[in-house]
Amino acid sequence: MKPLLLSFIALSLTAHAGPENWLQHGLIMPETIAQLRAELELTSDQESKMLSIVNEARETAEPLEKAVKQTQKAFNESLKNRETSAESASKALSGLLEAEAPVKQLQLRTLIQLRDCMSPEQQKKAMQLAPGKLAKKSDVEPRVRDKVGKLRAAVDSLGIKATQAMTKRGSEIEALIRQGQWSKADEELDKLVAESGVDEPESTESLDFSQEESGNVDLEVLKQRLADVQEGAESIISLPLIRQFIQAKKALEEAKEAQDAELVGRILTWGEKKLSHR
Repeated sequence: MKPLLLSFIALSLTAHAGPENWLQHGLIMPETIAQLRAELELTSDQESKMLSIVNEARETAEPLEKAVKQTQKAFNESLKNRETSAESASKALSGLLEAEAPVKQLQLRTLIQLRDCMSPEQQKKAMQLAPGKLAKKSDVEPRVRDKVGKLRAAVDSLGIKATQAMTKRGSEIEALIRQGQWSKADEELDKLVAESGVDEPESTESLDFSQEESGNVDLEVLKQRLADVQEGAESIISLPLIRQFIQAKKALEEAKEAQDAELVGRILTWGEKKLSHR
């Protein structure tokens, strides 16, 4: 059986009405259907139809949700402005509700179409099993979101763009969340928390490059060494090590400004050693 694709899971309309609310009316969210696919014994034809429905909904939803975000921003700004009158705020709220209406209509149509792809027996089974899946999700979801927030705050505090390795791991975890695999996402977050050293106290010790060998300080060689170190640094996940590389980068810029090729070489040697010992 063809597996449900990520686009089937990640229907972004869920923010406008909770899955529990829809479930009360016999409608089940895409991610819950995906989690129950084995129990429901969905056929390849059913999965293909569901995938087509959700893909079409996602394309339609994109401009609608953009409009919602814009009107939400305008509404929030009006509330923050002490000069905004009750009439103006009410008008802004009406605009927000008008923008949300087609999104909710789209979600309703999509969920009904997904429901109708299932047989009466599958619908009944899904209704029986869905509450358990939602309860399990509600138990682990807060933990996952707390860990994601903690990691994001730590990375943002660096003041630089996340490394490619961090971005890749983060994207993989986000994909698990979108697929509704909260327990797996929780496990992967625990691994990332440990590997990133996010809980380690931040060191205030300055790096000393004076004991390093400068190596080949020919200008072209230095350029290549620098490029190699920069490329290697993109594979770093450890936040303490990234902080050291940020400190080394600052020292490197100062050495380049002073045209101190020997110091540049020592700093690059330090970086080369750090990358090779990981």
